[in-house]
Amino acid sequence: MDLDRSARRRPSRVTGAASPSDVEALAWLLDNSLPIPGTGRRIGLDAIIGLVPGLGDILSGGLGLVVVARGAQLGVPRVVLARMLANTAIDFAVGSIPVIGDAFDLWFKANQRNVNLIRRATAAPQASTAGAWGFFGMALAAFVLLAIGAVWLLSRLIGALFG
Repeated sequence: MDLDRSARRRPSRVTGAASPSDVEALAWLLDNSLPIPGTGRRIGLDAIIGLVPGLGDILSGGLGLVVVARGAQLGVPRVVLARMLANTAIDFAVGSIPVIGDAFDLWFKANQRNVNLIRRATAAPQASTAGAWGFFGMALAAFVLLAIGAVWLLSRLIGALFG
């Protein structure tokens, strides 16, 4: 009897690194599940949850991390995981700004971006990660330029106040 029961069990929906369908459904729910009447645009629960000050942003950021964790389970390269984390961090940081962050959520859709990264990585596991490295190179250059600009501005401000 045990043998018959085990033979009737359904196989898992995800087999190895072949199908990110469960995370696709989560990303759709968070980013595109609700149509905005008369606009042709869609929003998701991420934008609605984000309206709750503080807690909403933490909750939507945590749900975004679920998408990243699923990418790790599916075996996407580390640089792609880092890019996914960057997308989630940008969504969290900008999304935390009142009003501007809510408008940003209509456009950025970090979860959908991350699912697209998972799809590309699982569809062609041997593909080059040069695009992801390029993203980090550009981000590093922008960060360095911002840091240099901030130091320059601060030195000018101190010179004007005390000079």
